[in-house]
Amino acid sequence: MISTSKAVLDAMRTDFEQLPADVRSKLLDMLCQSGIESPEWWDVLVGEGDPLYRELETI
Repeated sequence: MISTSKAVLDAMRTDFEQLPADVRSKLLDMLCQSGIESPEWWDVLVGEGDPLYRELETI
């Protein structure tokens, strides 16, 4: 289960990195403005990762 969760997070990052810069920016803005997601998506997609991601890297 842990390896599957990390694989999903890695795939999200890889897909996000392949988007053009303007699309990445619009996607992050949309996620933050939706009220459902928060600015932590920056960390999940381009930063150091959310706490779960950092915990999974050490396993």
